[in-house]
Amino acid sequence: MAQRSAWQKLALVLGLALLLAGCNQRAPGPLEGVGPANPAAVTSEPFNEDDIVYMVLTDRFNDGNPANNNQGFNEYRPGNLKFYQGGDWQGLINQFNYIKNLGVTAIWISPVSDDQDVSKDGGEAGYHGYFTYDYNAPNPHFGNIAKLQEFVNLAHANGIAVILDVVPNHTGDFLDPQATVYNPPNNAPAAPFNNPNWYHHYGNITDWNNQYQVENYDLGGLDDLDQSNPDAKAAIISAYQNWFNTVGFDAARVDVARGMPKWFLQEFEQALGKPTFGEVFEGSVDYVADYQRYEWGVLDFPLFFTIRDVFAYDQSMNKLGDLFAQDYKYQNPLRLVTFIDNHDRDRFLTVGDDDWRRLRLALSFVFAARGIPDVYYGTEQAYYGDGRPKEWSGIANEHNREMLSSYNQNHNIYKHIQRLTQIRKDYVALRRGTQREMWKDNQVYAFSRRVDTSGAEAIAAFTNAWDPQTRTIPLRAESTLAVGTVLTNLLDTSQTVTVQSGGVTGKQITVTLGAKQAAIFVPGSVAPYSPPTTTLTKIKVRYNVGWGNSIFIRGSQYPLWWDIGRGAHNEGPDLWTWQTERIPAGTCMEYKPLINDTTWSQGGNYTVCGGQTVEIYPTF
Repeated sequence: MAQRSAWQKLALVLGLALLLAGCNQRAPGPLEGVGPANPAAVTSEPFNEDDIVYMVLTDRFNDGNPANNNQGFNEYRPGNLKFYQGGDWQGLINQFNYIKNLGVTAIWISPVSDDQDVSKDGGEAGYHGYFTYDYNAPNPHFGNIAKLQEFVNLAHANGIAVILDVVPNHTGDFLDPQATVYNPPNNAPAAPFNNPNWYHHYGNITDWNNQYQVENYDLGGLDDLDQSNPDAKAAIISAYQNWFNTVGFDAARVDVARGMPKWFLQEFEQALGKPTFGEVFEGSVDYVADYQRYEWGVLDFPLFFTIRDVFAYDQSMNKLGDLFAQDYKYQNPLRLVTFIDNHDRDRFLTVGDDDWRRLRLALSFVFAARGIPDVYYGTEQAYYGDGRPKEWSGIANEHNREMLSSYNQNHNIYKHIQRLTQIRKDYVALRRGTQREMWKDNQVYAFSRRVDTSGAEAIAAFTNAWDPQTRTIPLRAESTLAVGTVLTNLLDTSQTVTVQSGGVTGKQITVTLGAKQAAIFVPGSVAPYSPPTTTLTKIKVRYNVGWGNSIFIRGSQYPLWWDIGRGAHNEGPDLWTWQTERIPAGTCMEYKPLINDTTWSQGGNYTVCGGQTVEIYPTF
């Protein structure tokens, strides 16, 4: 299997030493002699509950330096998403304003350590950072330490924290299953991690319900480090201490946190002296919540799965209430990192039928709800992978990791996220307020976010229904909003509600929400804001298909295909509607309706152009 030769490693180290000669040392250890490119490195505010995260796969964001793309191992294959595509730290610098202008306050980047160039089976490259070869050296595909420092300094100078994705659970796949020696001997990670005694030797995890296996077996062949080995533990901690002390990272996302002993997670965070939040890929609140006893925060996978059910698949919104009713189990719900998609799951639009209303609704929800919102790169450009769900058969790790090729700051979804980031910054209740449920039923969910010490309050309401919904919602007993107070929807300031007397608490509001709409209501004066305009294309099919049947649409270009259909929404006995914001104005495509996605309409294809509403009367 391809890996860097000793001469290449020596050249890399010598090059870094020459480049960074004279820089001040900030911490001893394996990075000895390598200090920041700017000795007076800029520091940022500590990562905390007020932050908004933007997650990037470094290799997929922007290719700022093509000279570092190909290291000679056939690991750089443009267009093949299993291999390197060229993104690097210079690319992050080049497009920094694109990230900054989105309004986020923290950037989560890929692991920075040198990776196995190509996996043992040759099926993929280590572009993602999870096939660690040398914990103490930078990945040359991304740049050198000086370039990394330049990026971190730039972020800090703009008040943005940098979160490092850390991988203390495993290296790449070097040892054969259950082997205790490297075969051949040079097929090993860099020293000191080339000691087979530092690893478990049980083969792959086969039962994720067996905690012993989860913590001691290999994850997909990746060699599982034994954190109970004192030398291995010390080396892991030392490597990351030096990255943090030298470069100045502000927090850590811990990969496969559930794969390591909880006591180690606690010691690791204490050694870094920075907040960490762990990846605990599990939908059970009881299971996930226990990890927050050992780390500052945790990725909120239980909420993620619930968001998918409710907003992508139109399941009952009661599920949200059932989930939040368990928040007492967490040490601090405000330190849960919340998200709607990531690098291991299908993009939201892939599972949400490419419906941008659903996407805006789900994004609005995570920005209003308790926790720290995390936006996955490309979501702001309505990226959709290849549009066909993969995660049902396991993790999704290819089409959901496409190269970012558009940096359009006028994109409808980019503008929507800009509004959400500004709202969250402007209203402390949405960052620090206690969340209390106000209403739940199958189609509407509402809650209050209130800072009880000051009385600052915001009220958020959501519907995943396909038609308008009106509810009269009692205010919480804790609320000090007075009768007669006018509340304005920050997502569309033309919408207001007035607190009225009545209801079980003596005060209530009547809210009307449009299809797939979110509203965030606040008191006081609010500057005017209207949502970005959309280019909406609608196909209305007039045909009575009979009880239990439905209409699908197939077409000549995405978001339609000829081989599989998109479901239309039933609006009456003989009316089915499908709509999209994906088609630019003036772009035309052919399409045909089908009954149950099997029986084609008779005659030729129909045509629709972006921005049109067409109504057809097919025969079958």
